[in-house]
Amino acid sequence: MASSERRVRLRHPLMNAFCAGIAVVVAGCAPGAGPGGNPEAGPADASSASRQPRYLAPGGEGYDLITPMGISVRTNDQYKTAAQRRAAAATIDRYWRDVRKCVLEVVPPGDVTIVQKLLPEFPQHLSIEIASDWKIIEGPVTHRQQQGFPSLRQPGAYVTATREEEALYVKVVPELNGLGRQMSGELNLWLSGNTNTLPTDLSNVCVALPCYRFAYDNAPSQAWQDCRD
Repeated sequence: MASSERRVRLRHPLMNAFCAGIAVVVAGCAPGAGPGGNPEAGPADASSASRQPRYLAPGGEGYDLITPMGISVRTNDQYKTAAQRRAAAATIDRYWRDVRKCVLEVVPPGDVTIVQKLLPEFPQHLSIEIASDWKIIEGPVTHRQQQGFPSLRQPGAYVTATREEEALYVKVVPELNGLGRQMSGELNLWLSGNTNTLPTDLSNVCVALPCYRFAYDNAPSQAWQDCRD
């Protein structure tokens, strides 16, 4: 089974707390549909979105999809139809809602108020790239076919998701396997940079999250067999 990882470079000045999450093996999960702020709106073109400050990935050009909740996505032209783009955007937001729910359940009661104020802004700063350098690999544990791209931390290994802390940037396979955990890690950094009392291991705490199918069969995908609609 492919793993997920994080790539650590120079931390953005906002991120003044150290994240203690570590790279571990992640069970692949993929998508379904889910409502955003306006579930009928679907994804917007990045060019038509309001201009807001964003901590985009290095070379932040080419973000061509914005989810209803405001997450910038570089698809690398891998969702060919409007229906596929809507499904991908809705699923990314569905993962975000699960991460948000988990965080509100684990933060100390005294921090709930500040966290509730910070959470709505986070999607506006998160950027996601759908990896285009993936290939079909065999999971070493399950021996099922799934997507993975080359790991930068472990030469010769393949991963399903990785993140960069200074950019609030996640790279993930088109199936979105591992997205929830990496999103939790970036949210950990966002919250830690704005308060001094939050736990710093959300990427390890918020791991038992549901995985989802897309609204279409995006096989080969371990997640297509194992995850919910």
